[in-house]
Amino acid sequence: MSLFSRNLQKYGKDIILEDRDARTVSGVMQEVFSNPATVKAITKTVSGVSLFDDTNTEVDITHRISIEYIAGLTSEKWVKLNGRRLRVVNVENCCEENKTMILRCTERGVDTVDTNNA
Repeated sequence: MSLFSRNLQKYGKDIILEDRDARTVSGVMQEVFSNPATVKAITKTVSGVSLFDDTNTEVDITHRISIEYIAGLTSEKWVKLNGRRLRVVNVENCCEENKTMILRCTERGVDTVDTNNA
């Protein structure tokens, strides 16, 4: 068992990986999240880091998430962490060994709207 696997077992927290679709519901465009998969992750908040996303737009990275390798995982996935949504900006297969992945994410916000402050 690798050091990362041991740390993941001991310190890892559950996150949810999901697909995002934009759909029209009752004439209103809405985001719909589907195909949830719960995985263990070690999460680190970061600041001062920027990356270019797939559309060549500079994005500030807020989270670095380490998980076990998942075949086919791309930056099209979204992460749900403690009720917040994180957009995956970049996926790295560490050392191309198909054992560990690093997801660099940017915080999108909370999953619900607070109607008390509206």
